[in-house]
Order: sequence, then structure tokens, then C-alpha cells
Amino acid sequence: MLGQELFGTWTTDAAGESGRTAEAPAIGAVWRWEIQSDTRAARSALQRQDEALRRDQQNIQKALRRLSDFIEAWTPGQSAQAKSLPEQPQSPEAVLAATLDRIGMPQAKGWLDPLQGAWAEFDAFVRRVRELVSHYAVIETASDGALIARTFVSWTGDFQSLWRDGTTAAQARLHERNVRIALARRALLIRLMSMIGASAARIVLRLATPGAQLLVLPALWQFIRDVIEELRRAEARSVS
Repeated sequence: MLGQELFGTWTTDAAGESGRTAEAPAIGAVWRWEIQSDTRAARSALQRQDEALRRDQQNIQKALRRLSDFIEAWTPGQSAQAKSLPEQPQSPEAVLAATLDRIGMPQAKGWLDPLQGAWAEFDAFVRRVRELVSHYAVIETASDGALIARTFVSWTGDFQSLWRDGTTAAQARLHERNVRIALARRALLIRLMSMIGASAARIVLRLATPGAQLLVLPALWQFIRDVIEELRRAEARSVS
């Protein structure tokens, strides 16, 4: 599932039970990275996390750009005539255009059943992203099951770090990199959610269907998912 992959090691209440009590701090999400005792191996593992983040950033940027281009070219009921849309019948743009045309039809309900799966995915994604910003987020670095450092991040971006006694300079640097990666991934998730919402608003303005936004949102999520899968397949072919 795309949403799960994009979260990396972030875990939230929306993904499972947290065991929170009335006395416990309101922690909405936890990012925990277990480092290897060998510093060089730990750096290599962290580098792989960094590379995965950059790939996701690039793919989401490309998908959002294609979505923006689609909206500029799309006209309700005339998607087939939009010159800027790809000609391939099964392209993400073609699928989205056909879906939006069905959303604009009074008898659309039965035709849009396939969107139910996309809606469930998008709803779970939104709830988890909200957990990232509604309460404190915690970023942890551990080794051999023992916590090295823990950083608390508020929804305003303020943070405080706690360190285990005896933490080495190398371990401190690894935790700082871990924090940067975790926060960058959180920012990516927030941006994706906000851009999908803004794009849906642009489309709904051109539709006269009551409640259209509830249908457009999962359609756009499906588009983003399809574009990213397309980009990943292309990347896999290029390295094979």
C-alpha cells in the first residue's frame, strides 16, 4: 500500500493501538530507528534511508506536477479532446479523466464502486498524517534495544532532545541525521495531503455534482498512486 510505504518507520495511533493513558503525554506518532553497533554499518543504513526519502520526494513531485498539468488541460465532459492529456488509454491521466466524467453524471453511484478501496486508503492516510501534527511526535534512535536519544517535536515545530548518559559523538550525529530524515518525511506527507486537497478543490469548482469532493479526493489519491507505481516500474526497468 502506497500510504504505508511513504510513512517509512513512522507509526501512529491511526495504524494501531498506542496504549495511551490519561497520565501519558499526548504522543501522536513515533519514528524509531535501530542502529547497528558498528558505526560504519549504521551510517550505510542511514544513507539508504536518505536515498529512499529522496526517491519518494522526487516521485511525489513528479506526480503532483502531472496532476497540476492534468487539471490545467481538463474540461468536464471533454477530457478526450484535451490536447495535453496522454493518448495512452490506460495512462493515469486517462483513468482520472474517465473517473471525473463519471463523477459528473447523476447516475454515477454504481460506476464509482471501485473508488471505495481508494477512499479507504486515502482516509487512513489522512488520519495518520493528522496524528503527525496533532500531538507530539517522537523520534528515537536505539542500538541493541537500548535507547540512545529521543527527540520530542511539537505540532509547531519546537523540539527537545533527551540523551542517554555516555552517548558518543558518533551516535549523536547519527541521531541528528535520523531526526532530519524523519522530519523531512513528515513534511513530505503533509505536503502531499495538502496538495491533494487543494487539487480536489480546483476540480470540484468545475463540477456541478453535490458531494463531489468526497468522490474526487479518492480519485486523486488513486492518480498519485498510479503515477508513482508507473515511475517505479520505469526505474526498475532502467536498472535491470
